[in-house]
Amino acid sequence: MEPKRYAWIIPERLAVAERPGRGGRQHRRALREAELAWWRGHGVTAVVSGMRSRHGLAEYADAGLTVRWHPLRDAGQAAEGVGELASAVRELLEAGDGAVLVHCDHANEWLAATDAALRLELGLARDPAEALAAAAADGLPVGSLATSIVGHPAPAA
Repeated sequence: MEPKRYAWIIPERLAVAERPGRGGRQHRRALREAELAWWRGHGVTAVVSGMRSRHGLAEYADAGLTVRWHPLRDAGQAAEGVGELASAVRELLEAGDGAVLVHCDHANEWLAATDAALRLELGLARDPAEALAAAAADGLPVGSLATSIVGHPAPAA
């Protein structure tokens, strides 16, 4: 089953999404399994989680996916942690032929900051303002939290 909230940063190579099966109390095991099957059908071989908890990681590994966990716990820690997450994604992309799915619990500002950090790490954006604008274009909410994690936008010329 196709997930509702996701975006391909690099088509068929790198995607960001809410947690497979939905986040928080809306999470459903059967939906997670159906969405993971959809992701695998689209070439995903690795999952990187930015969730605070380890929810779902064992299930991803049991499904044969490579798993990395880089929890984003709070805005202060996330400013550094999102860079570590982005570096891990770069390594996975360089090491394999499959696609990488990066997720947070919900499609919210945490995921927007992750989207923007990935674009900066991979050279797909020149600065935080451009990266955050691309995350917003992906349908993710960009506000003060995402901006504080990724960096302040450059002043308008």
